Amino acid sequence: MKHKPPIVRQPPPPPPRRQSSGSPMDKFTDSYPNTEEEEEGNSVIDVPKKRVKVKNGSRSHSYYLRSLKKNINSLPDEIVFDILAQIPAQDIYNTVSPVCRKWYQMIHTHTFVNTHLHRSTYGLLIQNRSSEPFTLTFMALSRQGRVELTRLNYEPEFTMRCNGCNGLILETERDDPFVLYITNPVTMQRSPLPLSPIPLFGMGFLFSAIAYASLSMKYKVIRSYQDNSLRFCSILTIGVEESWRPVNTQHLSLETKSVLLCRPLTTEGFVHWVDKVNYVLTLNVETEIITAYLVPSPCSGERHGYNYYYLPTVKYLSLLIWREWSWEVWEMKPETGEWTNLPGIELSDRKCEILEWFSKRDSKSDGYNDGRLEPVGWLEYGDVLVCCITFIYEHDNHRVCIVWNIRSKEIEYVELPFSTWVAFFHHRNSLLWLDGC
Repeated sequence: MKHKPPIVRQPPPPPPRRQSSGSPMDKFTDSYPNTEEEEEGNSVIDVPKKRVKVKNGSRSHSYYLRSLKKNINSLPDEIVFDILAQIPAQDIYNTVSPVCRKWYQMIHTHTFVNTHLHRSTYGLLIQNRSSEPFTLTFMALSRQGRVELTRLNYEPEFTMRCNGCNGLILETERDDPFVLYITNPVTMQRSPLPLSPIPLFGMGFLFSAIAYASLSMKYKVIRSYQDNSLRFCSILTIGVEESWRPVNTQHLSLETKSVLLCRPLTTEGFVHWVDKVNYVLTLNVETEIITAYLVPSPCSGERHGYNYYYLPTVKYLSLLIWREWSWEVWEMKPETGEWTNLPGIELSDRKCEILEWFSKRDSKSDGYNDGRLEPVGWLEYGDVLVCCITFIYEHDNHRVCIVWNIRSKEIEYVELPFSTWVAFFHHRNSLLWLDGC
């Protein structure tokens, strides 16, 4: 099968054309010769040559445009850099690129992209799976602590099956799920990954994940697959390798290897495959070693009758053990597999209030007494949890999200712009792209 060429819809940064002039911000901008008009304000805004009187008759329109350009250029580069780094990734190209060439150059440098990445907000990437196009919506908290929904322009042609990493996600072709692409849905850059030479039998590839190895500063993609009745794992270092390598699983028992059939979750430097009640398989992306850890039992000592929900965070894998309208909360440290029991979440006293809200929203009240909350992700780890409510007879179970602020005890109801089948992924938007893609 031939590789398709990368689809890059976001223009690359302009190449440098001359040496630095010695500005303290030269590391933030690529030197680029300006025209005479741009030297005045470094702006790409055209100034009308014809003078137009304003109401007071004392200034012309062209004067104010020139003043605007001078004001833009008069700001210290460090301040401009700091301001631009606070603009959300999904807004920055439309906001900044038309203003001036210096800003355009600045936002395309590696220094800016990395600074912007570390200031970006984590949230949930929500994919509509009920109908095409499979739109993407980003949910995050505003500075005021309210929930914001942002529809991304990128429309993937597939259904996502894994968490991304630093704004990068993985895609498959519509007609060939074994062909894998790496994509930034904000910048809309997309590039194919090398095909795996491993023969495919039975179910073939199952799930994929992308993670970052901080010591080697490399991104790696991991794929789990099934060859007849055996489960394996392969890995690829992006921009370095042209072929996939097997990950050692010989030390794992057949029982623990079966966990590779589960959807992987990504935390900082680790990939996890989770069993509902028995094991977590954790891959150290740096060392490429898989370790099996036992899942903790509920405090009651009984596993029967409980539901297990694994939610990735930045550094930890969190586990919520549900029964009725309350959860035990556990946190696993990926380096050691050590589980810590955290303060639980209790919503039993708010059950009637929540069910009443849904009853008023929809005249069909059948089944509302059997509603069950299902946690889908953290907007702020330990403080703000997002849940969906599932009803037996309701057709749009995931249309409304319940955002529970654990500290303030406040509930916010957020209605999604689509209904029925949706998926939630731990995510943060970024401007990141990788050399070698």
